[in-house]
Amino acid sequence: MALEFGSWAPVCGGWLRTRDANKKPSPAELVRLARHVERLGYDYYYVPEHYLNAIHGPGEDVLDAWVVSAAAVSGTRRLRVITAVQPGFKAPGVVAKMGATLAGFRRGAFGLSLLAGWWQLEVENHADVWLPHAERYARAAEYLDVIRGFWTEPVLDYRGQYFTIRGGLLEPKPDPVPPVIIAGESERAIDLAARAGDYLFINGGDVEQVASLVSKAKGRARERGRSLKVALSAFGVVRSSSAEARAVVEGLRERADATTIAYFRQHMDGAVVAHNRGAEADTLEANLGLSSGLIGDPASIIERIEQLERAGVDAITVKCEPAFDESERFSRLVISPYRAAHPPAGGGSRRPSPAPTAPESV
Repeated sequence: MALEFGSWAPVCGGWLRTRDANKKPSPAELVRLARHVERLGYDYYYVPEHYLNAIHGPGEDVLDAWVVSAAAVSGTRRLRVITAVQPGFKAPGVVAKMGATLAGFRRGAFGLSLLAGWWQLEVENHADVWLPHAERYARAAEYLDVIRGFWTEPVLDYRGQYFTIRGGLLEPKPDPVPPVIIAGESERAIDLAARAGDYLFINGGDVEQVASLVSKAKGRARERGRSLKVALSAFGVVRSSSAEARAVVEGLRERADATTIAYFRQHMDGAVVAHNRGAEADTLEANLGLSSGLIGDPASIIERIEQLERAGVDAITVKCEPAFDESERFSRLVISPYRAAHPPAGGGSRRPSPAPTAPESV
């Protein structure tokens, strides 16, 4: 299958913890961005779920993932909108109903991303109970079982440690069942993805780190008689020369907001693997995307993507900032040439190449 490319939805405003960061996300702008990246040929739009701003601090604005997703689904024609959920804020049956409704807009409209959570303040601020890492994943596994059960069983009876359903009904059911993306890199995240996920979504990293994670995750899925794909988070900066791209990144690091970075490093859960492997400079961007290597001239970025694909990566979810201009530049200089040089196996067709149009207004 052809490598997929996705775009992150900036529900927290800008992605970078810089002193001059954009901290005021707009619902209309996020829907406009979804339409924009759809026209550019991106395959999906990833909408993270936060109740406090996980980029710029708890006092800053943040938008609801599910409201944004509903507007983005209704405002696009082929783009898959992948919506994240953290167990504890919404009952699993409610998420199953919302997901089934979003999936009903059109075939392939919706995907679900499940993450166990990492920020204690966010959890307790919105009346959930903070659990140890192992228990968060045990609850997440049951949460997914219930959602999938509602999507696939005529009547759901389920009894677990965290959830009990008797005679559960959900109609209409999504057809096909939406893909499920498990976000995380810990042993428990990998195990859950291998058992019940369609994708494992990992943070940024160099090729060797990524290859090791991919091998482990896909190997565990094969042991269960299943197949699993892996999606990688990355931050993209493409310029005519690698020196120019590196200069852009150095300029970002010079404007780093040291106070905000220190705050989040202090509040990151030590049991979350990805939070322990990034250097302080990498946490300028929350998902270690600067370490994925998609920074440089078009040829060097395409070469890195080829390396990642050989390592087993199936999808790359790109953050760009500023979102509109940089996502267009990345599509034009990287994604389109990459796809032209890597036609689908078996002569299948890819999504049509985008026409160069101005961003749509809403």
